[in-house]
Amino acid sequence: MASTAAAGEQPWYVSLLGLAEHFRTSNPPNIRLCIHCLQSIFKFNPPPHIEARTHLQLGNILLTHAKNSDIARTHLEQAWTISSTIPHIDDVRFESASVLAQFYTEKQNMSHNAKPILLKGIDLSQQSPYWHCRLLFQLAQLHTAEKDWVAAMNIMGIGADYALNVRSEYTRLLFMLSRGMIGLISKNIPCVNDAMTQAGQLIESFSGSPLHKEYLKVFFLVLQVCHYLMAGQVKSVKPVLKLS
Repeated sequence: MASTAAAGEQPWYVSLLGLAEHFRTSNPPNIRLCIHCLQSIFKFNPPPHIEARTHLQLGNILLTHAKNSDIARTHLEQAWTISSTIPHIDDVRFESASVLAQFYTEKQNMSHNAKPILLKGIDLSQQSPYWHCRLLFQLAQLHTAEKDWVAAMNIMGIGADYALNVRSEYTRLLFMLSRGMIGLISKNIPCVNDAMTQAGQLIESFSGSPLHKEYLKVFFLVLQVCHYLMAGQVKSVKPVLKLS
């Protein structure tokens, strides 16, 4: 369930949220009573930040457990609308943008509704690196599904530049390698060569978490193998780097 009550919240809110979580995590879960507790919060005319968070919680639960996805969509839309107009609830704002955009794309085949939400979320999340990068990846994934390769690779390039500015080398490399993979799928060989040359050198000198370095190596090697397979059919391919 999205976040817990902050210190200083009204006792009725803390109690209802606690009951909802109790029913959700019971064995077996009692989702009906969990939803009932969350819906009861609205009867207290809660302040906007609580109202938005509760809509998000209900939207997530209904997406997972209910058959009527339209009700879940309504809650997610309300969470996004409310949270995008008030400060200091970044977690609700950006999670609702992400979940709602995913709902439009996967459940209703309405990517034209998802794009404006992702674009606004990306614009608002400049100071929230985790969500900014996550929303960029999600938008690039949407473009990739539509086979808009140029737009997808541009988004990955923007992400790599942003990650460099916020000094997240691991995320930067993920963007670079993902851009190379999109280039491979779209048979954009210069893009693949560029991504592999730069990423290979940066992975060699990567000084972050050893586990992250192993993840990057695996990603690189997968891209390299696919590149070799394509090189058997495409001429004038530059040699790729090998990781030690």
